[in-house]
Amino acid sequence: MSAASRAVAVVPLSARSELLIVVRAAMAIAVGVWIYLASTASSIGVVGQRNLLPFQKLIADRPAEEQRTFRELQEGLLEIEAARTAARAWPPTESLAADGVPPFARDPTRRASIAWQRLQSGTTVNYLGLPGDAGPAWLLLIQEPEPGVPPDQTFEDEEHHRLSSGVMLHVSTWVHQDGRKIPSRIVRLPQAEGWMQLYAVGPASAGPALGNR
Repeated sequence: MSAASRAVAVVPLSARSELLIVVRAAMAIAVGVWIYLASTASSIGVVGQRNLLPFQKLIADRPAEEQRTFRELQEGLLEIEAARTAARAWPPTESLAADGVPPFARDPTRRASIAWQRLQSGTTVNYLGLPGDAGPAWLLLIQEPEPGVPPDQTFEDEEHHRLSSGVMLHVSTWVHQDGRKIPSRIVRLPQAEGWMQLYAVGPASAGPALGNR
């Protein structure tokens, strides 16, 4: 007697599920690269320091709590960019928090709470984090290309991220030591308002033809 056959339905993953798998893999790779860069900062930091402006610092030289927030923002940025590609809109911080995306989701292990908000004006997007008490403020500044204007460079690096749709973004991470002084409004030129730009490696790490920037 032959064994009874059994039908098994094979259901393909939804586009959202596939996207989340890709994002998670990219996050793991990005975090691994960040850890490697941080661990080798002593050897590459000298080169990076030569190219830093007065308002720019390497994250490896900052306090541990700032390093943690910086790392989480790089992870969160990958999720933000994936959501931007899928929905053609920048996700609000409420949805990022609901999905458990760091650092937007509540974390009971943090000493101080940070209230995040998304602000947008034209092609400029801010993810602004203001402390509930004394502490630094954080800013993830994203600049989309102006319609009809080519991006300032065509290859990816720490400040230039290409969406899967082909759009090249200019991104940067900033911290302000006195978060109580930061108003809840769009920030376009952080360096003019006392913000400090943070790098994992520094401008010197840009890949091909640094002079073409």
